[in-house]
Amino acid sequence: MRIYSQSFLCGRETDPKLVRLELSEVNRGAMVQTFSSEETTNAFFIRMLAAQTLRAESTGSLLAKKPEMDFLLRLAGTSQISEAISKVGSRQGEPFVLVLASIRPLKGRSVARGRRLPAQPLSESELRRVEQGALLSAHRA
Repeated sequence: MRIYSQSFLCGRETDPKLVRLELSEVNRGAMVQTFSSEETTNAFFIRMLAAQTLRAESTGSLLAKKPEMDFLLRLAGTSQISEAISKVGSRQGEPFVLVLASIRPLKGRSVARGRRLPAQPLSESELRRVEQGALLSAHRA
């Protein structure tokens, strides 16, 4: 399964809800999510978690009803939605990361205020978090 993803670092002046809505309109069917920039700025790490989510969606085994929440659960390393939101959720007035991911090519980049994140090799910590995200699915089965 091929995954298309883009990740952007957005400043505190950008409203995460508005950006999510705008890009969801342009990229119907894509996963569009925001999270705290304190979690990561590694596009490769984000892509790995997004791939887990999109694979789970294609097999009907999401951790939540929507892929956006599944992604946050994997990022936070928990199966509790409220915990994921409080731990990694974006907040108005704070820098955040925007991620778009799909099995179809993404359309246009309308995040003019965001800086595209670079993809870097996974650190040991990120690798453990990717594994933890995968284990969430295994524990659910």
